[in-house]
Amino acid sequence: MAKVLYDSTSQNLLVVCFTNHALDQFLEDLIDIGIPTSAMVRLGGKSTTRTKQLMLREQTGTKLDHTQWAQIDKLKQKLQKHETRLQDAFKRFQTANIQKTHLMEFLEFEDPGFFDALTVPKNDEDGQTRVGKKGKAVSPFYLLDRWITGRNDAGFLQHLQPKGATAIWKMPKGGRQAQLVRWKTAILNDMVTEIQESGRLFNVDQSELDRVFAERDVSIIKTKRIIACTTNGAAKYQAAIQAASPGVVLVEEAGEILEAHILTSLGPHTEQLIMIGDHKQLRPKCSYELSVEQSNGFDLNRSLFERLVIKGFPHVTLTQQHRMRPEISSLIRHLTYPDLADADSTLNRSPLRGFRDNVIFVNHSHPEVELKMGIELNDGRTSSKQNEFEGQMVLKCVRYLAQQGYGSDSLVVITPYLGQLKLLKEQLAQENDPILNDLDKFDLVRAGLLTDLGSKTSKPSLRISTIGR
Repeated sequence: MAKVLYDSTSQNLLVVCFTNHALDQFLEDLIDIGIPTSAMVRLGGKSTTRTKQLMLREQTGTKLDHTQWAQIDKLKQKLQKHETRLQDAFKRFQTANIQKTHLMEFLEFEDPGFFDALTVPKNDEDGQTRVGKKGKAVSPFYLLDRWITGRNDAGFLQHLQPKGATAIWKMPKGGRQAQLVRWKTAILNDMVTEIQESGRLFNVDQSELDRVFAERDVSIIKTKRIIACTTNGAAKYQAAIQAASPGVVLVEEAGEILEAHILTSLGPHTEQLIMIGDHKQLRPKCSYELSVEQSNGFDLNRSLFERLVIKGFPHVTLTQQHRMRPEISSLIRHLTYPDLADADSTLNRSPLRGFRDNVIFVNHSHPEVELKMGIELNDGRTSSKQNEFEGQMVLKCVRYLAQQGYGSDSLVVITPYLGQLKLLKEQLAQENDPILNDLDKFDLVRAGLLTDLGSKTSKPSLRISTIGR
């Protein structure tokens, strides 16, 4: 479909996928069917060896001028000052210990009546120090201390009190404590306001810096017929993408994408939206409380694709599969897709070497164990499952298949449970380098089950995944 649009129209095409893996696979297929790499650009920070040349940062021919670089340097300096100011404001707020000095500084501008009543008057004559009992110098907080402790007058400074101060000294002790709390709260609120304002100014200049850099991005993207990104990339580069005025949006894995993410990919120049997916498979992820399964009406994980199909919106269903051998597709046909047909390429494949059958079910009586996750999973549970016996069986099968001549690049290990994914990663790491996709890796890190993200090994790579990946 992308090839037809590229060859037969002048439209710019925005290709959107949910995962980086799917996006790179899509782009590699476009390269294979003859679309020149010079006509494509891939947005985002990841790529495969073949799609690296399509990355935005790999594009040449458009550079920022001296004026733009000068603006960038100036903005970076301002951002550094904002960051210092923001860190200082955070530090003062986190260690806030409001002293009497802070109270008097606050009262001077916010409550001058109290400030006049609680300020020790200065001497009329220069060079003289006001003293109290025993000849000691009067503390600048003498009156504030008397007021806080509940005294009813200004002591030996009573004759210097301003008019209207009597009401302040007649306040009950409880009222004075409540007033102190209000003042301290107001001071903290001022600190919060300072943090907010510093953050706002930082964001303004950061947005301006992004805009300057985006000018180069826009000039590159405008020269491409096919713009490719994940749903996150479509949101991040929304302004630059829409500047290129893509008329067609082509979405893959549309059944797994939140409706809001589809809307983010659309723009004022969108003339056609093409969604490819399967609403009978996995839905998008969201909090269980907001899901279709909870039946509370939010249905946040019902994709636009599924909603339109359910409502009877015209659509085309593909009935021929090119992936599974007939022994596997017969199960799918019986359970979900009664009209599914097998393409010729799936027929007459060689049987699996070393095994009696091509589809094998194993029944055992070794129970799984519950694994506490510390987070809420997509079905509302806070635990997952592990089965040591099945993990060992998988490890032995991988070894056996290697003995039959199957390389690790021909194998994929799949499990329904995040807890079992962690176990398999640990067990398979004895002889292989288990590769996780971005979404599984994110879920494991979020659950606190994975921390080593940067290990390097010379072991053969083996893909492991949960069923939704």
